[in-house]
Amino acid sequence: MGKLVKIGESLLNKMVSRVNPMTGLSEPIDNGGTNADALKRVAKLLSKEKRLRQSKSQQKNKELN
Repeated sequence: MGKLVKIGESLLNKMVSRVNPMTGLSEPIDNGGTNADALKRVAKLLSKEKRLRQSKSQQKNKELN
């Protein structure tokens, strides 16, 4: 289990990269930051989307009542 944690931490500290479809190789993205930074951005985006959907749902329920 400890080895798995080390692998995960190592991946979080690596630079964000994408696979080049022409070469099949992983290439870092300019100004992409680390995978940890990208994960934080996605988490914030998902949280914002959830709040928006909940807000819309509450508005619909008010209109139906």
